[in-house]
Amino acid sequence: AGIPLGAAAAVILFSSQSFTLTFFAVITIAYVLTAVTATLVGLGWTLGFLESICFAILIGVSVDFVIHFTHSYAHFKGHHDRSERTKHALVMMGPSILAAAFTTIAAAVIMLFTIITFFQKFALILFMTIVQATLGSFVVFLVLSDCFGPNDPTALFDKILAKCSKQSPEESSSQGNDATQNTMAISSKE
Repeated sequence: AGIPLGAAAAVILFSSQSFTLTFFAVITIAYVLTAVTATLVGLGWTLGFLESICFAILIGVSVDFVIHFTHSYAHFKGHHDRSERTKHALVMMGPSILAAAFTTIAAAVIMLFTIITFFQKFALILFMTIVQATLGSFVVFLVLSDCFGPNDPTALFDKILAKCSKQSPEESSSQGNDATQNTMAISSKE
């Protein structure tokens, strides 16, 4: 679970550009994994080949809802405090996430009545994952972001990016002169 969780964190960091929100999202995904695993153990399941395949898919499904909230929170334009950002994320993404949860749960319920064992097990895991991912994203992630979320979520990422792409004054001025010369050449052709 460590490799897919790390890959999910990298994707969330890339999309949100916020280390804090990525940390909150990883906590939420870990909650979903723990809750689904505990439920399966409580039902008496053992980890076999089919369950392993289902768990590989589980991380990808559990990241879906939280990444939408993360992106909406981080990229809310303007200067807003964490409470306004959380409310914006909830209002903008909440209905879509609930609709996606409803349709996925409906599909899982239909698959529960199949004869093939893999589809039955996958349907139960999918059902539990969607329920826990919905609870995790609406409760765990939004509470963390409302209580501890950054007011300017991309500030640190922007500073690091600026330092990495910093040029010497001579390079930037020569590029500026080249751009000015190109612009003048283009305008003289017209």
